[in-house]
Amino acid sequence: MRSFLYIPLIIILSSCNRKTKQKETTSQLPGDKKEIALEDSVLIFEYNNDFKNRNIRNKSDKQVDLLFNDVDQYLDGKQDQRILFFTECLPCQPVQKFEDGLLFAKRLLVTSSKIRYYQLSPALPDSIQTIPRNSNKERVNPKFSFTEGKISMKYTGISCNDADFNRVKLSFPSGEIIIDSLINASFFEYDLDNNGLKEQYLLGTRNCSQEVVLLRIRDRNKN
Repeated sequence: MRSFLYIPLIIILSSCNRKTKQKETTSQLPGDKKEIALEDSVLIFEYNNDFKNRNIRNKSDKQVDLLFNDVDQYLDGKQDQRILFFTECLPCQPVQKFEDGLLFAKRLLVTSSKIRYYQLSPALPDSIQTIPRNSNKERVNPKFSFTEGKISMKYTGISCNDADFNRVKLSFPSGEIIIDSLINASFFEYDLDNNGLKEQYLLGTRNCSQEVVLLRIRDRNKN
């Protein structure tokens, strides 16, 4: 009789050991819920290099790349309902150095090869460097110089209550690049690919519908 009592006891103990091992193995799997949630919060967008569009006239030896476009029916764009910047003043949001690229509005991370949108804002340090931008906020039609040439912005009309259209012209030694109508245009330069040469960037925003477009101008032979 005693031998029969030991058998159920051994089965129960071995069963408990298996459950314990299963729990430990599951908790050590790379697909942890926290990791999955973080991965799912990031959207990846590829660049449209050497972008061609009737609103862009390129008579220079430079190349125009479309890095991001969430502006509906503009430069072949379509608004993505997953994109939202959660701000009352989108044109006021900074471009900042962050990790391996530039971060706009604490959501859009621009790198040399692709762009990432964080549905959950990444954690930022207390102090982070901001990239200065030139814009046409007061409709003064500014003209200024940059590393390789000159640029002018001209107010051409209203897009919505808080967004204007600007005609942007960049003059290089080899020729001009003209963007006929860029919303709330702003300009900055930065060497994102670390090749010793600054690229030119044009950022367009429309606050009323939380839309963003970003263009990059660079040497055609630097792909």
